[in-house]
Amino acid sequence: MGTQWSARLLWLGAILLCWQLPLRAETLVVYGDDSYAPVIYLDAGKPAGTLVDILQAVGQKTGEVYDLQLRPWKRAYEEARSGQGALVGASLTAERSALFDFSDPIYADDIQVVVRRDRAFVFNQLKDLKGKVMGGVIGASYGQEVDQAIKDGLFTVDLDIGQSSRLLKLLAGRMDGALIGNGQAGFEAVLHSSPELLAQRNQLLVLKTPLTRDMLYFAIPKSMNKRDAIERFN
Repeated sequence: MGTQWSARLLWLGAILLCWQLPLRAETLVVYGDDSYAPVIYLDAGKPAGTLVDILQAVGQKTGEVYDLQLRPWKRAYEEARSGQGALVGASLTAERSALFDFSDPIYADDIQVVVRRDRAFVFNQLKDLKGKVMGGVIGASYGQEVDQAIKDGLFTVDLDIGQSSRLLKLLAGRMDGALIGNGQAGFEAVLHSSPELLAQRNQLLVLKTPLTRDMLYFAIPKSMNKRDAIERFN
């Protein structure tokens, strides 16, 4: 009799646990950059990259379903900020921390300085960029120190929505350098996305010192009141 009751209790507990899991897990729209290979990007119209793999791995463990919607970064950020969904691949800034709940860091992103080989310059610290024009993505943060240097006018950022077009402008002599994410792997990914760039790779040089190491996060707008989803993600 005792054994039967124990078995029934275990069976009942398993059913209750199955009922509870869907109550915690949910489907969450997540916005991200559509052209930041190999970190996160669209491949034949489907989300791909390291951050996508991370979200899938987390979802398998937690039961969470992440509906990835990849856009140009500026649009992705604005849609998340307005409360339409979460955001993956975001840098942490004071301004953003007031608007979003952030996860623990999920990716360390080295932002490289790429120059034309025939116009290379010494870069060891931020002040070496004084007066220069650098290409960067619209709506991006490069960390508080770099963001403040830009705001103070130490150097100018020519804004765009894609790394391929940025390198083409660099080759055309329209800027002094281009900021390219994800270190050497990111640089190679951009080159291989464009036959025109790949044909001119010997004209480009990645400077030894990165601009910064930018930690990337998963974030949910505070207006969505989903701090529990951040805790499950962590």
